[in-house]
Amino acid sequence: MSKIMEIIGLILIGGTIYSFIGMTESELRWPVFWSCAGGAMAIIVYRNYIRKRKKNQMK
Repeated sequence: MSKIMEIIGLILIGGTIYSFIGMTESELRWPVFWSCAGGAMAIIVYRNYIRKRKKNQMK
């Protein structure tokens, strides 16, 4: 599951970069940018939550 999340996160980061640099004249630039950035941030927060939960269970 973590490998799949890493791949999805990389795709979302790539989408964020592409929308910021490559979609300069498109009206979908900002919705794509914020959607990809929000998705990547959600994955980061979820992974940190899972790490903390596992760490607390081991104690």
